[in-house]
Amino acid sequence: MLVLDLTRNLAGPFCTMILGDLGARVIKVERPGTGDDTREWRPPNWQGRSSLFLATNRNKESIAIDIDSPEGAEAIRMLAAKADIVVESFRGGSLAKKGFGFEDLKKINPRLVYCSLSAFGARGPQSDRPGYDALIQAYSGIMSITGEPGRSAVRVGPSIIDMGSAHWAALGILAALRLRDDTGEAQLVETSLLETGVAWMSYFAAGYFADGTIPQPSGTRHGVMAPYEDFAAKDGLLYIAAPNQSLFVSLCKVIGLEEIVSDPRFKSNSARLANRDVLHQMIEDKLQTENCVTWEERLLASGVPCSRLQSVDEVVKDPQVMALGLIRDFPHPDIPDYRLVDHPVSYNGTRAFRTDPAPELGAHTESVLRSLGFDDVAIQAARGGQDVSAADAA
Repeated sequence: MLVLDLTRNLAGPFCTMILGDLGARVIKVERPGTGDDTREWRPPNWQGRSSLFLATNRNKESIAIDIDSPEGAEAIRMLAAKADIVVESFRGGSLAKKGFGFEDLKKINPRLVYCSLSAFGARGPQSDRPGYDALIQAYSGIMSITGEPGRSAVRVGPSIIDMGSAHWAALGILAALRLRDDTGEAQLVETSLLETGVAWMSYFAAGYFADGTIPQPSGTRHGVMAPYEDFAAKDGLLYIAAPNQSLFVSLCKVIGLEEIVSDPRFKSNSARLANRDVLHQMIEDKLQTENCVTWEERLLASGVPCSRLQSVDEVVKDPQVMALGLIRDFPHPDIPDYRLVDHPVSYNGTRAFRTDPAPELGAHTESVLRSLGFDDVAIQAARGGQDVSAADAA
């Protein structure tokens, strides 16, 4: 399975990395000299390289060519003719203007699956508007419900829009491959950062449609369940999720609040929501008497879902994370401790099928272009005039 990767930044490259993890051959096209923007998104640095780039571009080959040059454009067309999948994340319609849109490429490859991943979608008044993860968090309403009540809006920490869009795109590509195999016809898959952001707001939108509720920031609290939030124990924070009656009763028994189970203020989830502040203080007063680990052990023994708040240094060493094999070593010629979070799905006990590190810029340009029949002169022209030997050494 050959994937022609015409993406950059985070959403598109994360999508093609998923396909590479699954065993596809991914050829990543980058700008000569600079490459993908994320190569310069640092610190953090890892042996002089962007850790973000390394984390989102494994299992790929990199070719550095100028797609606006005649030779570079010809290389794209030749690769598209051989590819099963093309993934692009250029701004609305700009790639089609260069002659690499779906309608253009399906003429030379009538079985092509073509995925377009944009910021604001394929049509509409904002379709050519640029966008990044945080901008879409703002535009889609996610930022309006994130953070503490009465304080400024907060961006969700992980790039959930970019990475979520990558997953939707990969899902769409896999579905399109099945349809292509059934019909023999080229397929167009379209998704966007905005569509992902609005999708993440689905049940908030349903609540608004139901009774006009406009959700507000609620910190760590869940808007429709209680208790479902973090509490301060003696030495740190403990997140407790006890949203049904059975779990609430178990929680109260463990922490010594049996008497409030029959209290009308807490007899149902709706009642607990209405009296949440009072309930929170009562639970927290009890938790202040012991450490987080002690309470976590007691609550879990009684079947009450809870967790200490862990930081990344704790997560990557966590026994459960390690038991699942989620942290994996990848061989790298210059980074002896190169390890990443692995593909999060197992297939008959195997996660990612490949373990190739993220490529150096243009590392595969010559081998790929020579396989297409390019000679030294054509390779240099495709690289925008950059000398072949100098580019290989970069």
